[in-house]
Parts: sequence; C-alpha cells; structure tokens
Amino acid sequence: PNCIMKFAAALVATFSTASAFMAPSNNKNVALTQLYARQPIMAGNWKMNPSTEADALNLANGFVALLNEMEDTCAVEEKDGCTEVVLFPPFPFISKVKDIVGKSGITVGAQQVYYEDKGAFTGSVAASMVKSVGCEYVLCGHSERRTLFSDSDTNINAKVKKTLEFGMKPILCIGETKDEFDLDITKEVCAMQVSKDLAGVSKEDMANVVIAYEPVWAIGTGLVCEADKANEVHKFIRTILAKMYDDE
Repeated sequence: PNCIMKFAAALVATFSTASAFMAPSNNKNVALTQLYARQPIMAGNWKMNPSTEADALNLANGFVALLNEMEDTCAVEEKDGCTEVVLFPPFPFISKVKDIVGKSGITVGAQQVYYEDKGAFTGSVAASMVKSVGCEYVLCGHSERRTLFSDSDTNINAKVKKTLEFGMKPILCIGETKDEFDLDITKEVCAMQVSKDLAGVSKEDMANVVIAYEPVWAIGTGLVCEADKANEVHKFIRTILAKMYDDE
C-alpha cells in the first residue's frame, strides 16, 4: 500500500478563497494569514493500481483505519483547522471505494475525464459519468497524461472547464521536466501551463480550482524537490494568477 499511495500534500497549492489570489507579501503576518486561508489537501493518486477490486477494497479499508487515528483530517465541506483528504482510485473501483471511505469524510475523484459529453470515443470517460458515481474532484494535466498520452494544453483546458461545468473541482497539475529544470525555465513552463490550461476560466470558477505543482523530474527518479524550491514556485504561481484575475 505504501508504494501505491503517493501523497502530494506539501506540493499542493489550493485556491479556495479570494485571499489565495493575492501576490506574495513581504509582511510575514499577511503571508501567514494567506497560508491558513488555503485549506490543505492530501491527495492520493492510485494510478493503475492495485490489480483487483478485492485489493482496492482492502486498501480503502486500511486507509480509513489509518485516517481515523489522525485528528487533523476532514471532509470536503469542512474548512477550519484540518486537512481534506481525496483519493483517486482507478475507474472500476471508484464507486465501491467511495462507499468505504465516504463514511469517514474522505472524498474520491477521477484520475481524468474526456472533454466530450458522449459519443464514439472508445475507452474514454465523460465528466457526467464520474460525477454520477460520486466524484468531487478530477485530475487534469497530470504529467503522465501529458507525456504518455500526449494530452495537450488545449485538451487540458477543455477538461478543466468540463469538470467545472459538471460541478466538480479540477486539480490542475503543472510542472517542469528534468530537461526544463536543467535549462532553468521552471517558471516559464509553469506560467505557460497555467495561462493555457486556465484560459476562459472565470475568477468565480477559480474558487473551485486546485493547482498542484508537480516537478516531473522528482517523481520516481530518486531526485528530491526541496520544500523551499516548491514554495518558491507556489509563490510565483500566485503572481501569475494575480495577473490573470487581479490581486484578490
């Protein structure tokens, strides 16, 4: 289970209140206020794991037992002083996993959706489908979807807007590859991805958007993205959002 569950709590920046759009301040008190205004999210992407439904249900039960021992987690609708927990099982397991974890206030999401509502798109899953089985979140722009499945920024943008259209919250994943990191263009890459992937998304809709900085070069490589580096990118992302939507 430990190798299946990969949490990105330290690298998730959530923009659930107006203060999250404010540019970074040199005032430490203001910066601290902004930090607490953004509810922490601990998101576990199961990817293409585990192999069977039975294994998935065992994992879900074990996870609930673990979370019940923690005092600072909460359900999606709760905001104060706790960390929201979201799981992203593979499509076939979503409904039964939700039945298990939902009782403990854990939310489930879909690892991706297609941007069309229905039609001859073999192998694709519509936003309405995952919404109907209880998904609250959808991953959009995950690095593996970008690289292995050639998910373009245009398509990611369409998926973000489709997710919002169906009343779910997109978690937009952005981040640079190893080559881009070595070229020292992390900020340029993140700025481009944010600008393209959020094109046409209103300021009001941004209240339901989560942005996760995902340094691709630090995933499964043995390399580590230090917390100060991640925080630097988070601050930069907020300056981009301030330019796109204003300082609120």
